[in-house]
Amino acid sequence: MYARVISFSGADAGKRDVMMQTVQETVLPMLRTYDGYAGYLALYDAENARARAIILWETEDAAVAAEETLVERRQKIAGGVGLTVEAADLYEASVVDLEAARV
Repeated sequence: MYARVISFSGADAGKRDVMMQTVQETVLPMLRTYDGYAGYLALYDAENARARAIILWETEDAAVAAEETLVERRQKIAGGVGLTVEAADLYEASVVDLEAARV
């Protein structure tokens, strides 16, 4: 499994609700259309106005292929809610345990 870790700045507290709504209504349905998509985690740090997204992929090939179109989409969606994409790094997810993880 592989994980794309995306770092955002500009995530002040006033944007939290619109960010979460955008993830639920736009980002997740879009990601589910990609082959090899395996899961998503949204992380939020109000105190430091930062956010992270972790997109899980079944294979490295799936992660790389998806990134070809996700780069542009990510910039547009993030900009629409006032965020700046700082990084989008790919990692091998060598241990994954998501027991009862749905929130």
